[in-house]
Amino acid sequence: MALQQQVDTLKQQLDTVWVSMGMHIPFAELDVHDQIDGGGYSLVYRGLWHGTPVAIKRWFNPQLQEDVQEEFRQEVMTLQQLRHPHVVQFLGACMKAPDLCLVTEHMPHSLHRVLYEQQGVALDRKRVLSLATDVARALLYLHHVARPAVVHRDVKPANFLLDRAWRVKIADFGLAANSSKQANAGTPSYMAPELLQAGKPYSTKVDVYAFGVMLNEMLARSPPWSGTAAGDIRRQVLAGQRPTIDLSVPKQLQQLVSACWDQQPEQRPDFVSILEQLTALAKQL
Repeated sequence: MALQQQVDTLKQQLDTVWVSMGMHIPFAELDVHDQIDGGGYSLVYRGLWHGTPVAIKRWFNPQLQEDVQEEFRQEVMTLQQLRHPHVVQFLGACMKAPDLCLVTEHMPHSLHRVLYEQQGVALDRKRVLSLATDVARALLYLHHVARPAVVHRDVKPANFLLDRAWRVKIADFGLAANSSKQANAGTPSYMAPELLQAGKPYSTKVDVYAFGVMLNEMLARSPPWSGTAAGDIRRQVLAGQRPTIDLSVPKQLQQLVSACWDQQPEQRPDFVSILEQLTALAKQL
C-alpha cells in the first residue's frame, strides 16, 4: 500500500473511532453566532450546541491544504486527552471536511481582554498572583501530570480564558506538542531564545520562559516589547535582553520573573517550584 493510502486509511479509522466514542458532533447540530476570535487557519465563534453556550473553532478551506487538516487533528487529539479544572473543557469536534470544527465550553473573558480592554477592572498584586497561580496550575498539569506531557508553545494572555468566577483556563492548543521537536512557531514577544533559533530543540522550559514574560506583563499591565518589530525582538532576546521589570514589584517576584526567563533553559524553574513560590508570596500580601 502506498504511503498516502496508508495515511488516508489511518484518518478514516480515526474518524470511525471518534464517532464510536461519541466525540463527533455533526455540524448541523451547531448554531453558529458571532465571531469572537481568529487567526492562522481558523476562526472562533460564539454559538450553541443543543442549547448549551459553546465556543466553536472552525478551520476554513481545510480541503485545500493537508497541513491545515493535520493541525486540526493534532489539536483535537491533544485536547481530548486533557481533563483539568484549569484547561478549557473539550466537548467534541466536527470531523468531516469542509466543516472541521472544535467545540469547547464558552468562557466569557480572556486574560488579554481583562488586561487591556477592561481598564475599569482593578488588578492589584493579590489579584494578579491569584490569576498567575491558576496559570501555573494549568501548566503544571500539562508538564507534569498529562501523559504524554504537553508543551503548549503559545503561552500568552490571549490564550487564557476566565469564567464568571475569575477562574483561569488555558486554551488554544494549535501549537502544542508532545515532544521536544524542532520548530519556531509562536508569538515573538513570548518566545524563548531556543524557539527563536531554527533547528534548535526545545522542552517544557519554553512555556516557563513565556510565563515569566506574561507574569511581568500582568504586574505592569503593559504588553511586552510594545512597538518593537519581530526581528528586533529576536535580536534582543538572543542577546539576553528582556522587558523592563517595575522596581516597585516585590523583590521575590522580580527574582521569580528573572528566573523564569533565564537565557539557559536548564536554569529556569519548573512549575512545581513556581507554584510553591507563588503560593508563598500570596500569603505575604
